[in-house]
Amino acid sequence: MEGLFTTLSTLKTPEILAPVDNIHEAGDLLNAGAHWLYGGCLPASWSNRYPRTVIINRRTFSGAQIDSTHELAGIIALAMEVGGRFALTVNAPFYMDEQFEPVLELIRFAQEAGASAVIVADPGLMARIAQDGMRIPIHVSTMALASNASAVRLYLSLGAERIILPRFLGIEEIESLIRDFPDVDFETFLLVGKCPNIEGVCSFMHDSPDARWPCEWAYSVTGTDGGSPSEGVWSSVDGARTADRRDACGLCALPELLVSGVSTFKIVGRGAPTGRKTALIKALSEAIEAAQEVGPAEEWYARCRGIYRSLYGHACGAHNCYFPDMKETP
Repeated sequence: MEGLFTTLSTLKTPEILAPVDNIHEAGDLLNAGAHWLYGGCLPASWSNRYPRTVIINRRTFSGAQIDSTHELAGIIALAMEVGGRFALTVNAPFYMDEQFEPVLELIRFAQEAGASAVIVADPGLMARIAQDGMRIPIHVSTMALASNASAVRLYLSLGAERIILPRFLGIEEIESLIRDFPDVDFETFLLVGKCPNIEGVCSFMHDSPDARWPCEWAYSVTGTDGGSPSEGVWSSVDGARTADRRDACGLCALPELLVSGVSTFKIVGRGAPTGRKTALIKALSEAIEAAQEVGPAEEWYARCRGIYRSLYGHACGAHNCYFPDMKETP
C-alpha cells in the first residue's frame, strides 16, 4: 500500500465528472472543481411523442433534465468558456427503431453546440451514430455492462472512446480490464449511487429524487422449507438490502484505481440540489489531492474517514462501500 503513494505523485491528475441539471448551477459545479459536466435533456420532439415512462435517459423526473435545447447549448458554452467539457446522456438501455431519429437529432444538436461526448448504452444507437457520420466521442454508459474484455472490444468496434465501468466490479477486475486495454479511457464511480442492482439489467424507473426503489426496501428471506437461507445466500441478500445509494463512497480505493489507470471519476446525482453536488466535488477533489500527499496507509484511511464524516455526517461502513473487496480496508 505505501508504495502506491510514491507512484501516485508521478501520475496524471484524474478528472472529475459531475451531473448538471440547469444552467444556473453549471458555473458553481465547474468552480467547485468539476472538469466534465454530464446531463440529459428532454426535447419537445421526444416529450410530445412519448409518455414519461418511455425514457430517453435513465432519469425521468423533470428536476433531472435540462429543460430545453436552448439551455443545453448555454451549459455547453459555459463549460467551454472555462476549459470544461460536457457529455450528453442518452443512456436508455434500448431504443426502438422509430425512436432513433429524435435521439440522433438531439445528439446532432449537442455536437454542433460543442458537446465533447455522448453517454450511450444501446449498441444500436452507437452504430447509428457512426452511420450518421457524427464524430462525437462515445462514452459507454454503465448501463451497457462493459464488465469483460469481449464486451469492451465490442464497444470499441462500435466507436467507443471511453468505458464507464459497472459499479459491481471489484478492484482486481477493474485492474484486469484496464491492463487489457491500456490505450482506452476508463471511468468509474466513487461517490453516491451505489446501486444494489446490476444496473444494466435493472428496470426500475428513476422517477423521483426522494424515492427509495424496491431494491432498497427492507425485507427478509425465508427458505422454501421455512428455514433460513444458507449463509452465502443470506450474506449476498443482506449486502443488497442494507445498501444505501445516497451515502456510498469508494474514496479509500483511490490509490489503487489511479495506479490501475482510471482516468475519470464520476459523481452520481442528477436531480440533486446544487449544494450537494458542489460538496461532493470538493470532497473528491480533496481526496485526490490528499492521495498524492499522504504516506502510510492508516494515515490515508483516516483522511478518507474524515472526508466521509464531514460529507455525510456519520461514519462509513461496509453497507455503503463501493469496494468492500479491498485487500486492505480502514
